[in-house]
Amino acid sequence: MRAISIILVLIMLTSSFTGCLSESEKISSSDDEDLTPLRINHIQMKGTHNSYHLAPIGPTIRAYDYSHDPLDIQAEEQGVRQFEIDVWWDARGQLYVYHNQYDSRSNCITLEECLGTLLDWSNQNQEHVPLMIWIEPKEWIEQSTDNTIVIDLQNMLENIEQEIIEYWPRNKTITPDDVRNGAETLSRAVMENGWPLLEDSRGKAMFILLSSGDLRQSYYEQYPGLNGSRMFTMSEPGSSEAAIFSDTDPIGNGDEIEALVRDGFIVRSRADNAEDGEADNNDTTRLQAAISVGAHSISTDYPEEVNGIEYWVEIPNGNPVACNPISAPVDCTAERVESLAN
Repeated sequence: MRAISIILVLIMLTSSFTGCLSESEKISSSDDEDLTPLRINHIQMKGTHNSYHLAPIGPTIRAYDYSHDPLDIQAEEQGVRQFEIDVWWDARGQLYVYHNQYDSRSNCITLEECLGTLLDWSNQNQEHVPLMIWIEPKEWIEQSTDNTIVIDLQNMLENIEQEIIEYWPRNKTITPDDVRNGAETLSRAVMENGWPLLEDSRGKAMFILLSSGDLRQSYYEQYPGLNGSRMFTMSEPGSSEAAIFSDTDPIGNGDEIEALVRDGFIVRSRADNAEDGEADNNDTTRLQAAISVGAHSISTDYPEEVNGIEYWVEIPNGNPVACNPISAPVDCTAERVESLAN
């Protein structure tokens, strides 16, 4: 009888503890459900300016005197999530990546190679926040004794579009159509419906055309309202295609940037420029301004420590990506944004 009594007591205790654990799990589940869903525009991350860039060999001007590690190293070891790639037309039929004729060294030679490097990293780290990849087409005029060749910009844009289609999978791309999602315009979708959920956007990339004027207009003519396009564009206030802005002066234009962020738009800004002296003087004024006004990506020439320079950029409270100080809900945490091992 004593043995039976002990067994009955053990069964009752086990049942009691099981009930407590189930209740705890219910509370945890309830807490998760009560959290505000995070969206793409609730984050703040580090970017690089001319992400492909390698300093020229030999004496050079200060503006060119900086180097970036390969794109996957930037992503894996430095927490970079926004990239900028300059693209040049070439008669051999490929889109080459470099700064200009006098500053031509690159850690990825073609757009295909640059995208392939990032895609390999993305496939191995599929919980990352969306990468923002800015593409800047460059004009090239080749003169000879017999002729002058001027690149047809619209054809170059189509070549860029086709390479994105070919070298970056559609199911890993966030396009204007995905954000518009039936709204009348892209701008209205951003302000009224908001950006896609972060959980639905992990492991993907957004491509943005870094250009204005006639070149951007050519892209709109190809893709009216950005319907069917793979790229967003660098926006103008009031435009029906407005979604993502670039403002490199967070000190002078801080109020404008913050207003755009509060309205739901995404803004890229700059922390420094090699030739402007921030790195040489360890001046973080521009960086702190970009952080405080809620720029979603903050681009730098110095994403990591460099010998002889005390200045480099880290996003405060980032893991490596942080909650946006202006747009993120109060229950946002860096761990909820991204928790990749670094």
